[in-house]
Amino acid sequence: MRPPIPPADPDAGFKPQPGGRFNVLLTEDRARPVEHWTRQFPRLMKPLGVEAHLATSAKQALELTERIRFHAAFVDLATPKDTTPSATPAAQSDGGLWLLEVLQRKPDHPPVVVINSRATQQQAARLLNDALRLGAFSVVNRPDNLAPLLNVIQRLLNRHHQGQWPAPGSNNTQPPA
Repeated sequence: MRPPIPPADPDAGFKPQPGGRFNVLLTEDRARPVEHWTRQFPRLMKPLGVEAHLATSAKQALELTERIRFHAAFVDLATPKDTTPSATPAAQSDGGLWLLEVLQRKPDHPPVVVINSRATQQQAARLLNDALRLGAFSVVNRPDNLAPLLNVIQRLLNRHHQGQWPAPGSNNTQPPA
């Protein structure tokens, strides 16, 4: 029997589960300073049983999915498709929706939480509609703290993992066949 999931409320004792690990793919729109939430999330969540893998491009994120089975993906809509020096300007633009679409086509794809950081309401509404149409599990505004992300993880575990941490065998580094 798998251990129960930790509560979403950080003050209620979100505790690591022995033998369990929750693999999260995390993308960002550009390299960020160490104090930014995308740099703090992996460090703060690791003791809680969450293993976050950070990618700064959609291409890099897809390469990670070839090696690691993810239980969830947090995709910033402003993530570029490609950040290599030879990438065209079009490839250096928004790749978040493209990544969401590609992930949804993969067998045994992880639930995707879209991180929205658009400035205008019109942009945000259009991208929200696109993300939900493409199968996003949830859409959250770029967080100032981890509480919204903990709540989403709790809901995701309830819906996709029967309220339990994934079984230890499901956190292997091999992608689904």
